[in-house]
Amino acid sequence: MKKKSLLPFVLLTASSLALAISSPVNNATPFAEIVAVQAQETTTLKVAYLAPHGDKSFASVVVAMQGDVVVDAQIDEFQFVEGDQWTGVPNADATFGEGFADGVTLISKRADSEGYSAMMADMADSTVTYEDNLNAIEDFAKGKTVAEIDEGITALNDLGEDGNVSDVVSGATLADSAGYLQAIIDAANEGTEFTGAEADAANLELKQAVAAPHGDQSFAIVTTAVDGDKVVVAALDEFQFVEGDQWSGVPNADAPFGEGIAEGVTLVSKLENSEAYSQLMTDIAGSTVPYAENLQAITQFAAGKTAAELEEAVAELQDLGEEGNVADVVSGSTLADTSGYLQAIVDVANQ
Repeated sequence: MKKKSLLPFVLLTASSLALAISSPVNNATPFAEIVAVQAQETTTLKVAYLAPHGDKSFASVVVAMQGDVVVDAQIDEFQFVEGDQWTGVPNADATFGEGFADGVTLISKRADSEGYSAMMADMADSTVTYEDNLNAIEDFAKGKTVAEIDEGITALNDLGEDGNVSDVVSGATLADSAGYLQAIIDAANEGTEFTGAEADAANLELKQAVAAPHGDQSFAIVTTAVDGDKVVVAALDEFQFVEGDQWSGVPNADAPFGEGIAEGVTLVSKLENSEAYSQLMTDIAGSTVPYAENLQAITQFAAGKTAAELEEAVAELQDLGEEGNVADVVSGSTLADTSGYLQAIVDVANQ
């Protein structure tokens, strides 16, 4: 938390603008000034995987919270598609892609918004791009409490078939806009929490990307909330195809979405399957720290640091060598690819 050295002031409000009146100095006439005071609050990211739009995809929903207020949100959906005009998720053309059924690839609809929007236009005469629709829904949720967002859902549901979604959510045309808003509520209420540093909500920018920080058998979703060049809070998770019945697949893995998955495997969130994935890490590499705890250690290390400071830590990790101890740099982390995860946070923060 940044502090300013000021003359003695009395704050009249706790809002971002406060009227402050100085004390007399050397018997001089008292004077009044308007001083901008940033309201600093702890920021958290809540992460959940849901199915707000049918059974052919699953959604990643990340909500930035301060107290009971949604500061921002980021929604993306993942779907299997046919054709060679698409850009697959990271490692789609590597070992991870061996988990696809024949003839399809897994895409991020947000990253492939242009192609997916063209498909929406062909099938449903959509005139607003997929990404612009999601942005409008996220903008509607900004600055609102869960209860206020829920009021918006009620208004959407009351529109009926002939109603205009954009009368409630300006800029949105998606028929399932209420479902996406409900997903934001569900993530805010029940999502896995990543805790960050204090910040002024007005200065926060939420950024997200898909990446491949750990080999070629998975892909990651990396989210950061930044204030200028500082990472206020970050969230990480990876998705991988696995064998066995001890896993909980992503939403719709047992529905039409799952038809895009090769026989004998299922697609999982490592974070939501931390216990089973950690056991796999133990069996293969003797790991003693659960996967979820490793991710929390890495993201908590990043919270409050600038991208430049994190790049210095990446360099320090890379200089450790094979015999070095990752936890000497990032307390609580034991993952060999800790530098890769930190670099992924840096890359998203800098985009």
